[in-house]
Amino acid sequence: MTPLSISGFKFSQPTELDVSIVIVSFNTREILLNCLESIQKHTEGISYEVIVVDNASEDKTIEAVAERFLSVQVIANDDNRGFSAANNQGIVSSKGKRIAFLNPDTLLTENSFQKIFAYMESHPEYSILGSGIVDENNLPCPIRLWEDTPQDAVFKVLNLYNPSSELRKMGEMKAKEVEVISGCCFVVDRELIESIGLMDENYFLYNEEDDLCRRARKQGKKICFFPETSVQHMQGQSTHQSRYREKVILKTYQSNLYFYSKYYSYFWNLVLRFLYKVSFFIGLARSALRHLKKSNTTEDSLSFKMKLLLMSSRTIFL
Repeated sequence: MTPLSISGFKFSQPTELDVSIVIVSFNTREILLNCLESIQKHTEGISYEVIVVDNASEDKTIEAVAERFLSVQVIANDDNRGFSAANNQGIVSSKGKRIAFLNPDTLLTENSFQKIFAYMESHPEYSILGSGIVDENNLPCPIRLWEDTPQDAVFKVLNLYNPSSELRKMGEMKAKEVEVISGCCFVVDRELIESIGLMDENYFLYNEEDDLCRRARKQGKKICFFPETSVQHMQGQSTHQSRYREKVILKTYQSNLYFYSKYYSYFWNLVLRFLYKVSFFIGLARSALRHLKKSNTTEDSLSFKMKLLLMSSRTIFL
């Protein structure tokens, strides 16, 4: 399927509903079914639709959704098109005044989308709104509400970044204007999509919401963090699938490089690519040591670390 153009998008269908909820799935049948059940249980007082875009799951996700949730629209892809591209398919099919993006490994515990819709109606200055996120114990999860700097990226590449520090930096837990929100659950105005365009499909996994927020702010749009309602996040169950761990790492690496090239200077691109190479070399050395001790496992693959190192060598001067 030909990638959708980022800019110049116009909806072909009229607005008919308050909210369209778009969920991208890939081999997440059970957690997706729980997510859909929570939406059905807790969402009332607004008109809405749910659109599931399935990226060629092999666990009979499509059949299970079709059997249990007749009102859910399912878009079935023949291959895994990535998170941004799949979300764009949901956007194109949507009929809501606002479009919500929800991870399949989340649960609604209250009427979150009605609260979000009502707040955005009374605060039209906000074009993007992100909810609060809590863990399985209903404790607040750290959310980065500010744009990553190249220095932040350095710490992340070297695995020195501590996400828990974000809790302190988030400040008072109240509705407020921010620079970035979590991609776990956020809502955008339909008009914003026609103004700034669709998600950038060069991001297969991660960075897509960061990119969308930067493009929105560049056009003077405002973003709101809204912790007055929260969704429960099962901490990455949608991406932490051992069978696809290597692909997730590779696609994340490629998405990060693309993000750096789009928003950071040439100097910082060279620095970050070099640090990636150093990080992969250290990982390769550790794997080789484990291999010599005959403690190598599938999750610590010597050949995979070599592949990462070779890839970083090819891209360091791009």
